[in-house]
Amino acid sequence: MKKQGVEREAEVARLLLHVARQLGETLEPERVYDRFRELLADVVPHDGVVVSSYHGEDELIRCEYAWVEGNRIDPQSLPPLPLNRDGGGMQSRVIMTGEPLLANDVAERVEEGQGPYYNVDREGNVRKIPEAGPAATTAAMMVPVKHEGQVVGVVQMMTDRGQYAPEDLELVEGLVGQMAAAVRNARLQKERTRLEAAEAAARARAAEREQAARVLEVVGDGIFLVDRDGTVVLWNRAAEVVTGLRGESVRGKPVTAVFPEWNLLAERIPVADEAAAARSVTLPVELDGRDLWLSFVAVQSADGLVYAFRDLTSERRLDDEKRDFIATISHELRTPMAAVYGAAQTLLRSDIQLRPEQARELLEMIATQASRLSQVTEEVLLTTRLDRGDVRVEQEPVDVVELTRAMVLTMTPQLPESLVIDLEIEPDVPRASGDRDRIQQVLLNLIDNAVKYGSGPVGVRVEGASGVVRIAVADSGPGIPQQEQQSIFEKFYRSDPQLTRAPGGTGLGLYIARELAKRMGGRLDVRSQPGAGATFVFELPRA
Repeated sequence: MKKQGVEREAEVARLLLHVARQLGETLEPERVYDRFRELLADVVPHDGVVVSSYHGEDELIRCEYAWVEGNRIDPQSLPPLPLNRDGGGMQSRVIMTGEPLLANDVAERVEEGQGPYYNVDREGNVRKIPEAGPAATTAAMMVPVKHEGQVVGVVQMMTDRGQYAPEDLELVEGLVGQMAAAVRNARLQKERTRLEAAEAAARARAAEREQAARVLEVVGDGIFLVDRDGTVVLWNRAAEVVTGLRGESVRGKPVTAVFPEWNLLAERIPVADEAAAARSVTLPVELDGRDLWLSFVAVQSADGLVYAFRDLTSERRLDDEKRDFIATISHELRTPMAAVYGAAQTLLRSDIQLRPEQARELLEMIATQASRLSQVTEEVLLTTRLDRGDVRVEQEPVDVVELTRAMVLTMTPQLPESLVIDLEIEPDVPRASGDRDRIQQVLLNLIDNAVKYGSGPVGVRVEGASGVVRIAVADSGPGIPQQEQQSIFEKFYRSDPQLTRAPGGTGLGLYIARELAKRMGGRLDVRSQPGAGATFVFELPRA
C-alpha cells in the first residue's frame, strides 16, 4: 500500500513537471488557459472549466476563461458576480476561506438554495438555477488561485456525469498552481513587452520632437505657438532673426505683449484646421519702432494656435520701388519727350516761316532734351548693372586734386552767373585709390545736386585725412531732416516727391554715387541741419 502511494506521488510529480514545461512554452495568458485545459483533459474528466478572477476593490468575481462541452465561450458574455460574504455560493466560499472545495452533491446544493447558482451551456447562454430548471452538473471542484497568500481567483471544474475523488482535487490543486505561475509569468512578459513597446514609442516620439525642434530652428519661416491662454510657448530661431526678439524674452509672455497690435492682427489672420490648407495674409507690423510686412498663416492644433510668418518687407519695398520707378521715370521722360516732339513738329510745319535764330533755338532745345533723355536712360541702366554686380571698377592711383579742379572748371561755365563754386584744396593731398571715371561720376552727381538744391555758393573741399582722401561738397540749400538722411541714398527716393520745390530727377543719383563709392573701397555720407544746407562727404582710401 505504501509502495502504491510512493508510485502515485512520483507519477503526480512527473505530471506536474510535464505540465510546468508545457505551460511555460507560451507567453500569452489566453493560450496558457487553453493549454491547461487540454492537459487537464488527459488526467481528470470534465465537461466544463471556468477560470475567474477576484478583485477586492469592487468585490466582483469576473470570468476570464470559459470552456463548456467542447466550446470556448467569450468571457465578456458572462456577467460579473458579487462576492457573497454570507458564505452562499461555492466560488464565494472558496474566496472567503481560501480553501479548495469538492462537491459531489451539486444538485442537492442547488435545491437547498445555499446561494445563487448559474448554468452555462456550450453556446454561452446563462440561466439561473433551479428557477430555469435542474442543474446539469453532478460534481464540481473549485480551487483558489493565490498570489502572495491572497486569493485572486478561482478555477472551477465540472462534470455532468460521475463524481470526483479527493485524489482528483489534490491533482487539480497542483495543476492550478502550475497554471497560475505560468499565467503570472505570461502576464509579466506581456507587461514587459508592453512597457518596452511604450518606451520605444516614447523614445520615437521624443526623437520626433527633437527632430521637429531641430527643423523649427533651421527653417526660414518664423514660427510661434500661442496656447489657449494667449501665452507664447514656442518662438523659433527664425522668429528671433525676423523680429529681433530673443526667444527667452518672449516665451511665457502674453502674445499681446510681444505684438502691441495683436488683437487687430489676429482678427485679420485666417485660422485653418489641422486637416485644412492654411491661407496666408500679409500685414504691416510695428515692432520696436521697425515697420515690417509679415506674411502670416495660422493653424489650429491641440496645443493652441500655431503661427508661421515670413518677412516680406524687402519684397514689399521692391514693389514700392517698382511703382516709384514707373512713376518717376514716367515723370522724367514726359517733359523732355514732349519738348522734343513739340520742337520737331514745329520745325516740320510748312505753314509757318521760321527765322534762322528761331530754328536754331528749337534745335538746341531738341539737343538739350535728348541729352536729358540719354542721362535718364544711363542712370536706369547703370542702376540695373549695379544691382546685378556687373559694374567693373578699377583700383589705381588717382590725382583727386587735379580731377576735382578740372571738374569745377568744366562745370563753371554752365552755372548761372549768380552761383559760384568755391574750391578749397589743402596742401599735400595724397593720391587716392579708385577708378578715375567713377570718381568723376560721383563728383559730377554731388556738385550737380548742390547746384540744383542750393541758393548760394557751392563749397568743394579736398583734404587728406587718416588713411583716406576726403572730398566734401556743401550746398546752401534748405538742408535735409535727420529722419531722411539715410533714405536719400535709396533708389527713387525723393525728399520732395511732388517736385514743388526741387528740380526734377530720377532719384537714382545718390544711390549710384554711394554704390560706386562702396565698390572703390570708400564711403559716402551726409551731414546736415535743417535750414543750414547739406554737406556730402566722399572718402576714398589712399593709394
